[in-house]
Amino acid sequence: MGVDAELRVQLKQLKIVCEMAEEWINVEIFNPELLEREQLGYSMDLEGNSLINDDEGSWQADWLVIGHIKLTGDPIIIETAEPGQPVAVLMHDMGDWNAGRYLADSVLYFQEALQQIIELIAQKNNHQSTWKITCMELEQVMTRIVSADEYADKDLWETLLDPAFQTAQSMEADLIKQVSEMSKRGRAIKEIASELKLPLKEVYGYLKKAKELQT
Repeated sequence: MGVDAELRVQLKQLKIVCEMAEEWINVEIFNPELLEREQLGYSMDLEGNSLINDDEGSWQADWLVIGHIKLTGDPIIIETAEPGQPVAVLMHDMGDWNAGRYLADSVLYFQEALQQIIELIAQKNNHQSTWKITCMELEQVMTRIVSADEYADKDLWETLLDPAFQTAQSMEADLIKQVSEMSKRGRAIKEIASELKLPLKEVYGYLKKAKELQT
């Protein structure tokens, strides 16, 4: 399947954005210049024979594979014949290609959503290696993404952001432990907040979670 010049430019930019956040998202976008070979096993076999037919659940002629979910290998496609060319993820090993969910209304919507993730990471981490973003903050940006795009599937976005959520959970577990140990040593909450450079509200929250884990 050919890729027109405008879509190729959009895919190049999408790939750049994905690579900026590759450590925190479960997505790989393929090189737009090499998309023909990425269709192997989907719209065509290794000999170049078409795998498209009229059977229920078969691969559709207007589907273009542009990437995959890194964890599962499930293909990310564009429905090129649909208005706006929405982006979706189809599921491997289901016996057919009927199982799938939408990521975004278009390549541009997908890119804009990923840029929100990048902006959050840049703002909160301040270009440092130490992760400072909470699960709640990730949930909030994910909610904004899904609310702004009727095509965006929340569960699918959670899968995409799993590396970021895993990192946030690890950070929070470590902070809960630190706050709990400092409190047991008689440190005041304001002292804990100052030393860990956390808002008082967050320190209270971590102390509450520590007590819940002890019960």
